[in-house]
Amino acid sequence: MFQLLYIFSVYVFNESMKRQIDTLKLSRLIPSIREVFNKIPDNRQSDSAALCYPVSDVLMSGLAMMTVQDPSMLEFQRRLENSFGSNNLRSLFKVDKIPAASQFRRILDHLDPNLVQEAFVTCLRKLQKTRLWSEYRVLNGRYAVLIDGSEYFRSNKRGCRNCREYHHRDGSVSYAHQILAATLAHPTAKKPVPLLLEEVAVEDGVRKTDCEYNAACRLIPRITKQHPQMDIVYVADGLYSKAPFIKLIKANNAGFIIVANPADHTEMETNIAGLRKCGGVKSLEINLGQGTKGLYEWAENVELNGSTDVKINWISYTEASAKGKVKYKNTWVTNLKPTKSNIEELVCVGRHRWQIENQVFDILKNHGYRLEHNYGHGKKKLSFIFIILNFLAYMLHQLASLSDSLFQMAMEMTDKNYGLWADVKVILQYFVWDSWDSLWKHIIKSVEPSAFEYD
Repeated sequence: MFQLLYIFSVYVFNESMKRQIDTLKLSRLIPSIREVFNKIPDNRQSDSAALCYPVSDVLMSGLAMMTVQDPSMLEFQRRLENSFGSNNLRSLFKVDKIPAASQFRRILDHLDPNLVQEAFVTCLRKLQKTRLWSEYRVLNGRYAVLIDGSEYFRSNKRGCRNCREYHHRDGSVSYAHQILAATLAHPTAKKPVPLLLEEVAVEDGVRKTDCEYNAACRLIPRITKQHPQMDIVYVADGLYSKAPFIKLIKANNAGFIIVANPADHTEMETNIAGLRKCGGVKSLEINLGQGTKGLYEWAENVELNGSTDVKINWISYTEASAKGKVKYKNTWVTNLKPTKSNIEELVCVGRHRWQIENQVFDILKNHGYRLEHNYGHGKKKLSFIFIILNFLAYMLHQLASLSDSLFQMAMEMTDKNYGLWADVKVILQYFVWDSWDSLWKHIIKSVEPSAFEYD
């Protein structure tokens, strides 16, 4: 048993070393994020009692909580400081002063979320400078960006003035928070990387309740401004297959592959039916094995509906068994030109929209990140700031799992990502580590002390 574990460990080590990229290790990413936070202006009054806690220290403390997945981390690190004169917030997250609990949320509440989100850009820039960046390309050099909304808080008691209200038939009212996320992804990589978040909230002075669609209309121009050189293809569900949104994407020089449910586009479906009769719909059928066949269909320059001049390209995919039973069927609209050589990839990109649900929202809610945990509402933007820090921690984990050999080995030996951070949370409560590498080496040695020797 020991020999098998040793051989497996050596194999993991050798394979992971091939992926080693120092610039994406936590020890390099965290200081870069700290530099972003250092630039955020401090608008507190000069006589504020909390001025001794720099904004960057407060933000890094919040990021540390999310990275280690421990809401009690600040208190444990304060105890370590009292006992040993040092703590992991300082050594691993570059926090000079641990903020007091009474000041921590109050300071975060007044920060500008857009400035905090600049940290996403910094991390992505580092990814773009590595060989891993090419692995996210689709459709001849484009980049698929998935957009979708998710609720992260709901209660029968109002949390803050930014909560959305839901009035039910029984007269009750519930309050909720929702975000819209844009995530870079690839159909086969299964390592989505967050790009930007937009809050779906009730703003001061605005009576009409905000919605996911309106948030998306704000999000697209912001992504264009942050990443003007990226040839983006937006992948989204049927909520966005509307003429105004399609025009917005085109105005931002981007592509799109958006679900178009036939029931929502009856005029377009009528046009498709007419094109079928005159040979205007092209098709490609492939054998998927065991009698199952996949049918790709597409048509160009089709009117989206009768009330707009927007024209799109229509694509459809149907999987059916040997007996004709439909296993899967979906249709999309796009501004990319479908051909026999790219239709399979177009459909593949359109179908992988599920990643933002399964690989992002589900993991953040159900696998340690506690996305739905109520970290606090505050009076302004506290709730949204915590969500940003949570997504930023997820991004750090994703980049490290792509590039850091020691991190990869520690994950393999502790039940992947979820088991690793459960162990890290406990270890950081009792010991101070001088670096992330020393922490990963300790975890690896603890699983099998004789497997490796380190200098």
